[in-house]
Amino acid sequence: MKKNLITFIVLLSAGFILNGQTTDKLVSNCVMNAGPDCKYLKDFRIQLSKAPAAGEMRYKAQMSLWKNTKYKFSLCTAEDSKGELILTIKNDANQVVLSSFDAKTGKTYKSVELTCNRSGIYTLNYDFKDGQQGSGVGVVSMVR
Repeated sequence: MKKNLITFIVLLSAGFILNGQTTDKLVSNCVMNAGPDCKYLKDFRIQLSKAPAAGEMRYKAQMSLWKNTKYKFSLCTAEDSKGELILTIKNDANQVVLSSFDAKTGKTYKSVELTCNRSGIYTLNYDFKDGQQGSGVGVVSMVR
């Protein structure tokens, strides 16, 4: 009886553990799209409702970047999103270092690369173009 109870508990626990390890396809695809020359570092999952008015980018995260290291920032937008995911990177002086959206042409890039000139904490600002609602993933990789 005790043996059966222990077996039941182990099987039940294994079921919960395996069920909890489902992978997010959007994240997996975004990591794979970074390319074979990239080493995955971190991902940011973004889900935002429509902005009441255009303004500051709504999702902010800080990340330490190292001098003389080349980084690739990949952006993937979920199919059911109304907007397209964009990224702006700012340094510690709040100056824009890189953006995936070119305001002059209106073009949005799915990935951008940055060779860091100065080690420090950088702010990664994510939002959806024109403050639209959506969900997506930003993946940071190091280019080898």
